[in-house]
Amino acid sequence: RVPFIASIVMLGISVYIRLSMNESPAFQKMKAEGKTSKAPLTEAFGQWKNMKIVLLALFGLVAGQAVVWYSGQFYALFFLTSVLRVDGATANILVAMSLLIGTPFFVIFGTLSDKIGRKPIILAGMALAVVTYFPLFSMLTN
Repeated sequence: RVPFIASIVMLGISVYIRLSMNESPAFQKMKAEGKTSKAPLTEAFGQWKNMKIVLLALFGLVAGQAVVWYSGQFYALFFLTSVLRVDGATANILVAMSLLIGTPFFVIFGTLSDKIGRKPIILAGMALAVVTYFPLFSMLTN
């Protein structure tokens, strides 16, 4: 019950933040020129040309990020408890500490992605995972 109530509070905060934000200059220009869509959902999901982009983003980009995230968090927890036989509480604390250490980097790389774009940051993160995951898990066993 507590997480559900907390989610309602967070929803209220996020709606307040969204309503207090200004639209981007590009959207304001489109709106002023009358170029906004009359049926955005139909345009996004009802036309194959646009649906291909949605599906590619959903299964291509998001799938790669999900593999990186779940490997880094949940497989690490499984690896610690099953392979290395670390007790569950200690393994949870280790993963929680690693998440606390990594959390500021979300802000840092989010800011960087605002400057250079999302794609290079996402691709660099996935490439870094490909290069480091096997050596890191291997080093944990030695």
